[in-house]
Amino acid sequence: MNTISIYSSLPYWLQNIAVSLHGYKLKRQRFNDDFYKILDFLNSTQGWSKEQIRSYKEEHIFKILEQAYNHCPYYRKKYANAGLSPSDFKQLGDLQKFPILTKEEIRENWLGLVANNIPQKDLILFNTSGSTGKALDFYWTKYSAAYYWAVDQRYKNRFGFDLGKACINFSGRPIVPISTSRPPFWRYDRALNRYFINMHQLNEQKIRDIVNWINLKRIEMFIGYPSIMTTFANELMNVGMALDFPPKHIFTGAEKLYENQKNILQAVFKGVQIHELYSFSEQAAIATHCIHSVYHEDFEIGHMELDQAVPTESGMQGEILATGFANLGMPFIRYQNGDTAVFSDRECGCGLHSQIIEDIVGRNEDYIVTPEGLHIQRLDYIFKDTSEVKECQVVQKVFGEMILRIVRRNSYSVATEKKLLVNISQWISPTIKVKFEYVDEIPRTKAGKFKAVVSELKK
Repeated sequence: MNTISIYSSLPYWLQNIAVSLHGYKLKRQRFNDDFYKILDFLNSTQGWSKEQIRSYKEEHIFKILEQAYNHCPYYRKKYANAGLSPSDFKQLGDLQKFPILTKEEIRENWLGLVANNIPQKDLILFNTSGSTGKALDFYWTKYSAAYYWAVDQRYKNRFGFDLGKACINFSGRPIVPISTSRPPFWRYDRALNRYFINMHQLNEQKIRDIVNWINLKRIEMFIGYPSIMTTFANELMNVGMALDFPPKHIFTGAEKLYENQKNILQAVFKGVQIHELYSFSEQAAIATHCIHSVYHEDFEIGHMELDQAVPTESGMQGEILATGFANLGMPFIRYQNGDTAVFSDRECGCGLHSQIIEDIVGRNEDYIVTPEGLHIQRLDYIFKDTSEVKECQVVQKVFGEMILRIVRRNSYSVATEKKLLVNISQWISPTIKVKFEYVDEIPRTKAGKFKAVVSELKK
């Protein structure tokens, strides 16, 4: 029996203990002495000027270049082959002289990227499932893990989500076993004071028990995958139920929050404020919402730049390159993580002066290619004013054709199809062929993530 099978066979009270024991492990890892020192520092930098931020970045980029060059064999070889050393970095613009780091390089030169001056006991092995199906292994350090969670906590503190405050975590992992047929359809992590509800339990048969329990708990903070929280909201509408005490705040992560999802959440949970955090498992950069719901780069943990940026209506758009400052064990320098973003030079009234990010567009492999040769990433607007669609995944297998994999509501009709076809013709392409595929549910990735766009074209 594997670990999941053993866990699933336990009575629910023992599962709560197992979840809490794992929570204690995470609590020790995340919220150590370094965490509180870092959080104090982060609270002191929020009013920094652009000049202070630039100076800080230049200092820490030079330090991470020195660490990589002197203690990571692959970086030394890579930079030497390019005729570069840390001394070639004098100011922020000089970083562009240094070559980009790709995921394939990490897979092929893994050991050469690990610093030889960091004790093994200070390294934490982690891996990302990879939306492309290719796993990626890497190390955090104990210090960089604490740094990440300090940045995360500063962001939450802006909205009253203090450390240890109760929350419901909407998870893609089967923390409540899929086979569970009787309540409770939730599990409790006592160490971190969080309740888990996973997507497998969000169906018409179980939703009433879940709603009644949430009404008793009156929990103000929801956190998790936006697609799963949207599923919960959809199920509430399906059964005609509402929370007596809806959440005051929703914190999304791990997936992009689409406009149609946001509209559903705000319609079902009246008065809720929705906050977004952008990060990735490698922890080389983070951006979080300010009090005005604008993404700002958390410059203390890393530097973000755009590769091959082009102008758009709202700013400059390009592929993200991230240089992390906190992880000395396995530095990521000009790391190409596959995401695309839009940067803006405008000022924000919140008082933060770090880089504004207008939008995280999405992974560069997740786009539709039209017969006209356009690469279309933003597809959520084709569902504008289309409440009959519960969930949809856009799939492209062959050039000139797209598949709409749709979970329908009862109100879905032929008229809905016609409206979608009109929207696609207007917003995507007037010549692309559209096929409709109706399903009961849309499969998630191994990590439980929802992919709004799946391209199977050979790039």
